[in-house]
Amino acid sequence: MILSITMNPAIDKIYFVDDYRINEVHRPTKVIDSAGGKGLNVARVANIMGEKVAATGFVGGGNGKFIKDEVEKLGICNRFVRISSNSRICINVTDTVHKTCTEVLEPGPIIHPEEEARFLEAFIEMIADVDVITISGSLPQGLVDDFYGRLIETANSQQKKVVLDSSKEALRHGVHAKPFAIKPNKDEIQSFYDGSLDSIEGLTEALRFFLDLGVTMPMISLGSQGSVIAFESQVFRVQIPSIDVVNTVGSGDAFVAGCAVGLSRGYKVEDILRLATACGSVNAMHQQTGFVTADEVNEFIERVEIVKIGNLD
Repeated sequence: MILSITMNPAIDKIYFVDDYRINEVHRPTKVIDSAGGKGLNVARVANIMGEKVAATGFVGGGNGKFIKDEVEKLGICNRFVRISSNSRICINVTDTVHKTCTEVLEPGPIIHPEEEARFLEAFIEMIADVDVITISGSLPQGLVDDFYGRLIETANSQQKKVVLDSSKEALRHGVHAKPFAIKPNKDEIQSFYDGSLDSIEGLTEALRFFLDLGVTMPMISLGSQGSVIAFESQVFRVQIPSIDVVNTVGSGDAFVAGCAVGLSRGYKVEDILRLATACGSVNAMHQQTGFVTADEVNEFIERVEIVKIGNLD
């Protein structure tokens, strides 16, 4: 079973607009409301791919009730912790003509110390029946920067594999707690890694840096150029075939979902990477954020190219 953590979930509202222009009035051609936040995108995709999934994080107010209800409708197990403040709303304006996305993201509620303590107390029980945990997105206001690190340390003590997908101080502290896998992009790495990332050699040294810190499977996202990954001293380059991009939002989350599914099923590393890459790519071919179909993913897997490019021994 997979537990997906979204500490700052949201109602995601996507407005599809033809020829979006600043300072003009627009009427969307379509609106999609969904339970959002990076971790909930992960949960949705993992669920579609046939895995049993639970979701947790903080929810509150009417927005929180919508999020909880939508998650339960999908057949995802609700392990959210209630808070006193209202959960946030995040808006995505997708221009269907120019293929662009503009996002407006609310910061979300401030978490009080007693709410943080309640979550940490409940976390041990939450992870008792899971084998893989994903931690995605930013921390809500009120939580300390090492909060993800504390969750990872707890998970490690129970022999659970953690996939961390965050940024800034939450990522830096989380990495030092030794998650099984991470998935930063180049910008996220350079907030605390000083080396060059302009070549395969530079990316390989960054992977070595994370391995030395205790991350078992560091993965660096290169967007449409694929990714580079290290595992057991081997370095792999994943290349993505060209696709008809509709909406890239949530593709990184779908990648994490595929990674979590592969880990939960005990796949070898190449098959984990193929599944993760296929999930991320198929998501970009759909309007809905954090959405794939299993048939499309299974077909796309055969198109993913993985090359072993080095050995760190």
